[in-house]
Amino acid sequence: MCSGAGQNMAAIAEENRRQERLARERAAEIARQEAAMQAAVAGQQAEMARLQQAQVQAEADQQAKVAQLQVTEQAQQAQIQQMRDATNTASASLRVLASAPTTSAPTAQQSKTPKAASVKTTNPSADLRVGSSNRGAGVGVNLGG
Repeated sequence: MCSGAGQNMAAIAEENRRQERLARERAAEIARQEAAMQAAVAGQQAEMARLQQAQVQAEADQQAKVAQLQVTEQAQQAQIQQMRDATNTASASLRVLASAPTTSAPTAQQSKTPKAASVKTTNPSADLRVGSSNRGAGVGVNLGG
């Protein structure tokens, strides 16, 4: 019976060692999973920080573009106003010139010479016809039509 109890103790000790080995393996697996999870969390936090920085940069770029467009718009508005002012000034000057009396010196008028009566030249052969009909002259050798 002693040997049975010794075998029983050896079996219990063996079972304890196996249980401890399984516990260590499970603890190591849990530690690996925890490390992987922490690495994933750190990666996600780094990605979030990068995205936030990119968003801040994009907003800053957009604000700079808006400011640049506002400056361009103001310059264009100033140029348009300058052109309006120049047009209004020219228009006012033209109105003043149009309403002002002319102060130019009188010029001599050209005298109109009477035209000589035109003499009608008569051509004695203008009404002559070849042949006996009143129709126009013929063509070629047979002029009679």
